[in-house]
Amino acid sequence: MAVPLTFGPIYCEDAIAAASFPIEPVNTVSNAVIVIFGVAALYATAKRAPRAGDLYVLGALLVATGAGSGMWHGLRERWALAFDVMPGLFFLFGLSFCWAKRLWSIAGAAVLAVAFFLAFGVSNALFAGAPRWVSIAPAVVVTGVLLIGQTAMRSKQAAFLGATALAASLTALMFRTIDQEACRYIPFGTHFLWHIFNSGGAYLGILALITLQNATAERSARPATA
Repeated sequence: MAVPLTFGPIYCEDAIAAASFPIEPVNTVSNAVIVIFGVAALYATAKRAPRAGDLYVLGALLVATGAGSGMWHGLRERWALAFDVMPGLFFLFGLSFCWAKRLWSIAGAAVLAVAFFLAFGVSNALFAGAPRWVSIAPAVVVTGVLLIGQTAMRSKQAAFLGATALAASLTALMFRTIDQEACRYIPFGTHFLWHIFNSGGAYLGILALITLQNATAERSARPATA
């Protein structure tokens, strides 16, 4: 039996929402993919960059994003909305900071973080009428392209992973945006694909940082030539 949902973002699956947990079954269950990618990121970090404490934090944030989003879609309680949004935002800013730190320095990463935050606010203001993630997409794309370009100078493999991560996230955004329009073809919409592609992009982003870090370490370990 469908129940009226009067607050928070609107999803196609709301039209067939259940009366009890999980209120949005498909959107809720698809968050398991986010958790899986988060666990996979933690495993990859432990195997390939065991001393990279910041990457463990990113992996944990990805797991928390899946858990928080699952609570929101499963319960649709007001308090759960913060758990859906905040871990993802922390992950986004954290990923950009950790990436910039591996390219430049902590000071350089801090400058990028401030610039990204300001661009984030400007983009959100300029596209205020658009959905939340659509409004900040320009800032994310510009920052991502800058980081990918700088990464290509050190590791083409890491740059490829980073570019694939950005492409996956933009694909996710497309599915998030067309969710309502897709209702006429798919009863539960395409929001679940936002979960899958976005978390896949997040995982690839962490792999890009691992690859970049290892490539930089290998380059530093090479003996200097005359």
